[in-house]
Amino acid sequence: MKKKNLLIISTALLVILACTFNNPTPTPEIPANNNSVATNVAQTLEASGLSLPSAALPTPLHTITPTLPPTITFTPTVAFTATPSVPVASVSVDTNCRTGPGKVYDYIGALLVGEKAEVVAKNVSSNYWVIKNPDANGNCWLWGYYATVAGNSNNLPVYAIPPTPTPSIPIPPSNLLATKNCVVDVLPNYKLTVNLTWQDNSNNEANFLGYADGILAFNVPKNQAHASHTVLAVDGVPVVFSVSANNTTAESAKATVQVICP
Repeated sequence: MKKKNLLIISTALLVILACTFNNPTPTPEIPANNNSVATNVAQTLEASGLSLPSAALPTPLHTITPTLPPTITFTPTVAFTATPSVPVASVSVDTNCRTGPGKVYDYIGALLVGEKAEVVAKNVSSNYWVIKNPDANGNCWLWGYYATVAGNSNNLPVYAIPPTPTPSIPIPPSNLLATKNCVVDVLPNYKLTVNLTWQDNSNNEANFLGYADGILAFNVPKNQAHASHTVLAVDGVPVVFSVSANNTTAESAKATVQVICP
């Protein structure tokens, strides 16, 4: 009986080897789970009470490894700052806002750091923007040196520079004081030198005018609140000195002081 089983096994092996070596065509790819030939041989051996070494069983030609889809990396969405629909001005330094482009125009408001104001017009030649007054109704002129304008300003109207305002009459000076130096000339005359100081109460004077006994004696520039002057004085007779503030509109009232030699 064993000889008969061995004969069957030998025959099966010869069939397998013949199929392997006598077929000139390349062996087609066998799926990894297709082991029908090996299964038949194994069943035949099992029925005969024998077993075939594992090396004799055909090995799957390919092992299919599942391919995972690539990991998707999402790029963060960039947030864009919306451009203002109307031009808006801001400043890096607190900036005054006036009725025109310059200090000769009246102060009517200010744009502070952190505030924003709508821009309604421009004047390129003076580097000024016309904005809605942050502190009151109406518009005012803002110096562009410290200003940044966001939004499209190309279509803004161009305003002409308004006429320079006519200044008001200056406020008269006050607290006029004099120190004297009397030097004998030809008695009873003295050469009197006075040093005058006063308080400047105006912010729109063009200059100060000084008088000795009503006669114009000296002229000093604005914001200068002192002057020196020498006159001839008669022994015991007071000399009246006075000072006024002046601009193109008018001259203020005078502050006065008396000086007597000796």
